[in-house]
Amino acid sequence: MDAEGWTRELGRPGSVRELGGVRVSAVRCPALSLTGGGSGGPYHLALLLAGELVLDQEGRSARAGRGDLVLLDGGRPFRLAFTAPRNTVVTAHLPVVPGDPARCVARTLSGREGLGALVAGLLTGLARDTTPYRSAEERRLGVAVLELSGALLDSGHSEPVPEPLLPRVQAYVLQHLGDGRLTPDDVAAAHHISTRYLHRLFQRQGLTVAAWIKAQRLERCRRDLADPRLAHLPVHVIAARWGFAQPADFSRAFRAAYGTSPSCFRVRSLPTNSARAANDSPLTAQQTHG
Repeated sequence: MDAEGWTRELGRPGSVRELGGVRVSAVRCPALSLTGGGSGGPYHLALLLAGELVLDQEGRSARAGRGDLVLLDGGRPFRLAFTAPRNTVVTAHLPVVPGDPARCVARTLSGREGLGALVAGLLTGLARDTTPYRSAEERRLGVAVLELSGALLDSGHSEPVPEPLLPRVQAYVLQHLGDGRLTPDDVAAAHHISTRYLHRLFQRQGLTVAAWIKAQRLERCRRDLADPRLAHLPVHVIAARWGFAQPADFSRAFRAAYGTSPSCFRVRSLPTNSARAANDSPLTAQQTHG
């Protein structure tokens, strides 16, 4: 169930805020039951301001009252029941959540203390606020909702939670290694997360975003330099294929990683004839840096 479907099914919206990739909506509804899921919808972090709800999902049942928060995965089967005669709910519709979503859904979280109180205060304030923010400000507010909600959901588990988002991020980077202009900001935007959260994903594995990208580029350059089928390509062309725009920068990085220059590595790695052909090719000013 998407954000619009959620608002339409529950009842009369009090307010809707579009904050980049995040939407915050406030809805008042009578007692009712909903079933859905399986359509690949977003996640719904619901804050009960009045009434009571019961969410059944992933084999669990969560009961939330006034001041409680609960996460629903719109892409998986669920049953949601509002059991009070009058209910008011503020919902953050999130494109992603940290960790394993299956372990986050249908768990009651308090919105009266700690991170929960911060999330509840932010969502309540946004639902009541009518200030006409600029687009850049809306995006920043959306990032704030995403970051704070992610911190709350992360803190709701006493044991480490696997991070399925990281492999998807890394696969995306590998597909775009040849783009020398690729930045952490670009990667984060492509996955609807903040750059700060992107850095956190890598830090959990003892990595940094920039170092990991650089290592992947160098490894592919090393592989290509040792490939006889690519012996006709100058060193600087191979470097440029994998995002190194400046030959001198590539040469320094390669030497630091592998203890030798790209040209020397190629001579040692290629068969004699291929190595001779590569070395005999005319040098450009750029190749002299290799």
